[in-house]
Amino acid sequence: MVRPTAERVSWISLVALHCRWTLAATWRNGEQLLLLLGIPIAAFVVMTRTELLSTNTPAIVVTTVIVVLAAGFTSPAISVAFERRYGSFAYLGTTPLPRSAIIAGTVAAIAVSTIGALSALIIVASLVGGHEGTNSITFASMAWLMFSAVLGLFAVVPWAFLLGGTVRSETVLALANGVFIVAILFGGVLVPAESLPYRSVVAWLPTGAMVDLAGTGSVASIGVLVAWCLLGSALAIRLFRWR
Repeated sequence: MVRPTAERVSWISLVALHCRWTLAATWRNGEQLLLLLGIPIAAFVVMTRTELLSTNTPAIVVTTVIVVLAAGFTSPAISVAFERRYGSFAYLGTTPLPRSAIIAGTVAAIAVSTIGALSALIIVASLVGGHEGTNSITFASMAWLMFSAVLGLFAVVPWAFLLGGTVRSETVLALANGVFIVAILFGGVLVPAESLPYRSVVAWLPTGAMVDLAGTGSVASIGVLVAWCLLGSALAIRLFRWR
């Protein structure tokens, strides 16, 4: 009974080691900080202090979706792609770090980055406030917002591994940033779905489903996010390449 416990602790330690390394690489990168903190916080301030972005969705919901998309898709897709390009994954394969620990450590780093970015956003929200009810956030609404963020991560993270693990790094850099911009502008986030000519389609997108789930409590959005998670996971497991 002692050996399985030791092996489990050893694997967890390896996961924690890779998680710390990934976090250090992420938070030392200026572009990643802009994605994770700069853009969401700037969007929140603009939405609550100006009339430039008019939407019925609370600013904290909109910016939470931006954080989830940045931390769960764009940032890890780029990181994974360049890790493959520089041969880091191939090098790690010569160490005691198993592939399962690499993936688990990367996912853990994504989760920690998301928590850190959302915590900073909530602090800014409590200080800045605004005309969209930000000052009246309740524990229940915050818990539901976090639940929506978790489901959103489940929906987009597999697609980050799929893109970063199958396409050349330079192409991933352009695609991941392009998807991020297009999704927050035309995926029902910054521009509300009712203002878009294809509004009936937006609810079936991960971003639109996240906004609906966090903003209106749409139960159908849970099924949409789970479907994106399952499809992305199946494709990533089948197509992901380590080098």
